[in-house]
Amino acid sequence: MLRIGICDDDPHMLNYLSALCTKILPEAVITEYRSGMEILSSAGSFEIILMDVRMEGMDGLNVIKRLQSRISKKTPNFPSVIFITAYDEYVFEALDLFPFHYLLKPLDEEKFERVLKRAAEKHAKKEKEEAVFFHTKTRHLHIYPSDIYFVESNLRKAIINLEHAHFEVYSTMAELEKLFGNSFFRCHRGYLVNLGKVQSYDRETITLVNGTRLILTKTKYAEFVDAYMRYLKINEG
Repeated sequence: MLRIGICDDDPHMLNYLSALCTKILPEAVITEYRSGMEILSSAGSFEIILMDVRMEGMDGLNVIKRLQSRISKKTPNFPSVIFITAYDEYVFEALDLFPFHYLLKPLDEEKFERVLKRAAEKHAKKEKEEAVFFHTKTRHLHIYPSDIYFVESNLRKAIINLEHAHFEVYSTMAELEKLFGNSFFRCHRGYLVNLGKVQSYDRETITLVNGTRLILTKTKYAEFVDAYMRYLKINEG
């Protein structure tokens, strides 16, 4: 089930976005909120959040910061946030929160439809994917492998790096390499990279889509290229 939360203090915009979402994704369950405090005080959970930026009371950026802080205590998985605002000066501050997209009002409906459908497709892929459970010193986590950028060795532990969080777990690199399967590659004895997050590579370095650069052992270059080409063929085919 796809759940969409919409937060905007303009009732006309709220109704408009709700109707537009229903038209684009008729199967989605949509909940409307007229303030940041209203969505923060609700018990709702969502796969997608449409968030205004400038609102009376608490602004949308601080709402998302609080939601991220709250949710990350239980799980690192967070809804896809689409900021929708008339003000472009907040875009860089918004990007620090790693949103799915940042759209300007008046809304380009065709672009909005493309963005919303991509966010929904991301959720649909997650529904087919099994979460992996880990234990840390203070919490129990379930993490989807596709959300992981890379894993880094730390003595007898491993650091799992997500988009905007990282967690140290009690596991060896060999165990994680076996657990994650062919979607990951051991590019260096200290790194296990998610092939789905690779942006580019050369004979010494792998660059991920978030700009992170990992060492690629020279003797593993050919093996990496072969594994990456197989991954692309399977996932694009």
